[in-house]
Amino acid sequence: MKSQIFTQLRQAPTHKEHHQVVFWHVFRALSEAEAYADNVVLCDGQYLVGGVDHDSVGSLWWIGVEVDDLTKWGNLGSINKHAA
Repeated sequence: MKSQIFTQLRQAPTHKEHHQVVFWHVFRALSEAEAYADNVVLCDGQYLVGGVDHDSVGSLWWIGVEVDDLTKWGNLGSINKHAA
């Protein structure tokens, strides 16, 4: 499952457009993204998501946590404040 995540061309979330992805992290090396994904612990209603994207520097891989219900998840103001 995790290896398939990183083969999908999928735009990384942004603070303004996240589509129920409440936390994500971006990596320049696929191996770092895979290692990070191996350590994500999920609760009920949370799912591991990610993909490969590109910017002006080159390829990037991202991994995140998507929730099935933002209102049950909690504080919408705390969605990944470090994202651009």
